[in-house]
Amino acid sequence: MDTAEWIKTSREARGLSKAELAKALNKVRGISYGGCTGHSVYRWEAGLRKPAEWMPFLLQVLGAPLPSYRDLTPCSAGTTAVDEGVDPVDRRVFLGAWAVMGLSVSIAAPAAAAKGQRLGEADVQRYSQRLVELRRLDDFSGGSSVYPLVAAEVMDLSNAAHHGSYTEATARSLLSVLAELYQFASWVAFDSGRIQRATKLAQSASAAATQAGNRTLASTALSELSYITASSAETKESVSMARASLANAPKDVLPAVEVVLADRLAWACARTGDTQGVDYALGVSERAHDRRDIKAVAEPDTVYWINRDESKIMAGRCWAELRKPERSLPVLESLKVPYDDSHAREVSLYQSWLAGSYMDSGDLDRAVHAADRALELSKGTSSKRLNSMLDDMLTDFTPHKQEPKVRQLLGTWTM
Repeated sequence: MDTAEWIKTSREARGLSKAELAKALNKVRGISYGGCTGHSVYRWEAGLRKPAEWMPFLLQVLGAPLPSYRDLTPCSAGTTAVDEGVDPVDRRVFLGAWAVMGLSVSIAAPAAAAKGQRLGEADVQRYSQRLVELRRLDDFSGGSSVYPLVAAEVMDLSNAAHHGSYTEATARSLLSVLAELYQFASWVAFDSGRIQRATKLAQSASAAATQAGNRTLASTALSELSYITASSAETKESVSMARASLANAPKDVLPAVEVVLADRLAWACARTGDTQGVDYALGVSERAHDRRDIKAVAEPDTVYWINRDESKIMAGRCWAELRKPERSLPVLESLKVPYDDSHAREVSLYQSWLAGSYMDSGDLDRAVHAADRALELSKGTSSKRLNSMLDDMLTDFTPHKQEPKVRQLLGTWTM
């Protein structure tokens, strides 16, 4: 599909006239007089003119997914020339980063210092270290408060990479860091209730990682997408994605990465009611842990949180989702949560799964105690995902509202 056909097809799919598309483009670009007109759109669609500098705004208004960039006519940004050996698509990925994040062009305006800057390994390490810090911040704060910080980091990197100069090797490294940022942004967007944005970011992470030649990162991004999808109505699709993430991972993938992929497959199977699938995936995860224990190797920060207790929590959560308290409770009760109360979101989630399993087993006293603790801890974090799950938990208690302790719980937390 060429640029002209893409514009027309995308515009018509959204029910926009040429004049309406022009108006929307002017709005996101911040132009109140002059600028794009309906006749401009007509000339683009007729192939008489190229959108050139309007391409980033078309991508935002028409909502093009990142992988389609390679199918479009390159835009002329009028900035630093492409370095020898660097594929031009790299710069278009960076140019479109603000649209992927869902930011307005006024927020995404490039800093003057980015123009002409020479980027190297030190810059790659600086962005990587900042991502490490943001991941740790999310552990304590929750997605709603961290998402704006991640968005700002994406914009800083994308502006520097689009307007700067660098070698081919640095280009691949920057793409990998961008993919990691997208993947982390997908997680915090999901945690903060931005489901559609989270999906797009996970797709973009996979695309950027693939272009960078980073198969491991592409696989983990796909597994991130499966995890998000498992929380939607398309649960069967999440299983296909999770299986593909395992199949597409390099044969020598690190055991810790395989644990992540397998645990997410287990969750996708649990969401579809596939008990055998959960058993299989948890077995893959356990064997990967065994290999990890045999030989210690350097691991990327993307898996810093992986340990056996985390996988046990996932196992317990899967059996809780399948309403099998006889399997979930022995797991959840036997382990010490690898966090203290400063990690309010994680401990609250754990207590909510414990509450559900106690309720399914008929132990309302313990269920109420765990639920109350989960709700109390939720005050210390900014996670819409957690809040939604706790709302569902309270709804599950309503059939027992005649019980005094349940009535007190509902009265305290649903007022």
